[in-house]
Amino acid sequence: MFVTEEALIKRLKHEYKKKLFFEEIGGGYGIADLIVIKNKTEFLRFLESRNGVHFQSNEQIKIFMYLWKKRKGVSFEEILSNHYIPAEKLKYKILKYLVSIEAVTLREGKYFRNKSFNIFSADMVAIEGKLSNWQSGLAQAIRYQRFARSTYVALDVDYIHRVDLNEFKKYNVGLISVGSKVQVLNKPHIKQPLDPVMRYRIAENIIQASSSLNTGRLRKIHI
Repeated sequence: MFVTEEALIKRLKHEYKKKLFFEEIGGGYGIADLIVIKNKTEFLRFLESRNGVHFQSNEQIKIFMYLWKKRKGVSFEEILSNHYIPAEKLKYKILKYLVSIEAVTLREGKYFRNKSFNIFSADMVAIEGKLSNWQSGLAQAIRYQRFARSTYVALDVDYIHRVDLNEFKKYNVGLISVGSKVQVLNKPHIKQPLDPVMRYRIAENIIQASSSLNTGRLRKIHI
């Protein structure tokens, strides 16, 4: 039915026009064709509060999460001893940046988390679109389980008969048939993302990519 994957994704976007979604967002395990945000009100509020400020790496998120639990503050030496990060990188690439964006404060030789600065674990669905190669789509959707609560492969209706549905059930991946109608043929169980850092990184990547809205690389649709 579809000539290109882009056309298939376009049909899917039309189906989800009342939802909040983002296109081609990387999560460290590949680039998902569509990321659908289910807790959209909270997420849009989070985006507005950040005003473009974002973490740039997983290590920055890890250090911020570490400081989150240290209410009395932590010295540089203690942070260094608890992380496999070179001292120079930790001090000048990570902590210096966290202080500059006011996610962390430095007082009397100790680092403290800024209580008003938050990270966000979006309730998201990751979708991989394919014309006919469902095996490739399935492999990619399995990777997305590292950061998404549920993942799907969206496949051209003309090739849906080739799918081994048992494989999708085995790996807890959803299947969507895309044609004149869009139908969910297998709905996966919702589970917590496997990677505790990447579930936060996606939101940071969306903030970072938001600067590209005017270039057409990122499209955001919401009511």
